[in-house]
Amino acid sequence: MIGPFARRRLALGVAPAIVPASAWLLLGVALGPSGLDLLTRDVLAHLDAVVTVALGTLGVFVGLALAPRATGAWRLLTAAIVESGATAAIVAGAATLLFRAWHLPLAGAPAVIVLAMGAAAAASSAGAADEGRTDASAVSVADLDDLLPILLAAAACGLTAPEGIGPAAALGTAAAIGTVIGIVGWLLFERTAGDAERGVFVIGVLSLIGGVAAYANVSPLVAGLAAGLLWRRAPGSADAIVAADLRRFHHPLVVLLLAVAGAQMRLTPLALFLLAAFVVFRLSGKVIGGVLASRLTRVPGDLLGALLVSPGVIGIAIALNIQQVAPADGTPLVTAVAGGTLLFEMLALLLPREAAA
Repeated sequence: MIGPFARRRLALGVAPAIVPASAWLLLGVALGPSGLDLLTRDVLAHLDAVVTVALGTLGVFVGLALAPRATGAWRLLTAAIVESGATAAIVAGAATLLFRAWHLPLAGAPAVIVLAMGAAAAASSAGAADEGRTDASAVSVADLDDLLPILLAAAACGLTAPEGIGPAAALGTAAAIGTVIGIVGWLLFERTAGDAERGVFVIGVLSLIGGVAAYANVSPLVAGLAAGLLWRRAPGSADAIVAADLRRFHHPLVVLLLAVAGAQMRLTPLALFLLAAFVVFRLSGKVIGGVLASRLTRVPGDLLGALLVSPGVIGIAIALNIQQVAPADGTPLVTAVAGGTLLFEMLALLLPREAAA
């Protein structure tokens, strides 16, 4: 019974994996400074650049898979935005009230953590086992709700410094970086004949997306998303070229992000508070968001809410991105989101077969 439920896509555009995200998170904890210390703090610092490229690549996966292709796709995308927006609003609003009431010791702007918590909580994953047993629109809503969290996280990046460029400018800058580099990549991919040479160009373009976004202190996820959307819509076969070259990186990419997140976990009073708030209010948000989204689909609200329980990898990617731009507050956020992922995946496994399907 556990095997089929563990087989989840974890993010839009990422191939399903048999091993659940929680296993790789626990492996990261075991190998990190809190465990065997094989992933030392110095090693994790050196992996930061790799994580940045991985975040941009994850954004590309989402962008390539996001373009609506079926009848009613826009309705499902609207339902996904309603569902994820409701969850983000509930989590961010509740966290704001608690921060003000309890005067928590945050190193940076509370708005960054509040917005990032809402964004990370809004993401969900759809299980491969759900397909074929559940209305396809329910799986689509669970997939498509990755979009809004990525955009909200980009806005949070714009709030990370007192002289920050602002949420709108941060979002626009990241999208512009992805679009410009995407155009360069499209021109290179279409004019290259050999598979090996194309592969080099694909890896180079992905590295450029992540590196430029990190240099500009904006979201690599949005930059990759913009590039993926452009390749999907551009004439020619750029999307097929990129998808074919990246197919072998689906699972290593996810494993890298999850293991690094596990190794970064630090149990502090602030992290435990964020974890409690994340779990309680995300669960409430998913239930309410599922009911609201069900009005735009033919799926019962309780069934849709059950399907949305598992967070996937997008929330962890958002937390890692915030940690890069705001390390002091980002580490408690990574701990909260990673811990919440562990708890929600266990909850998803315990759901009755009829409800989780």
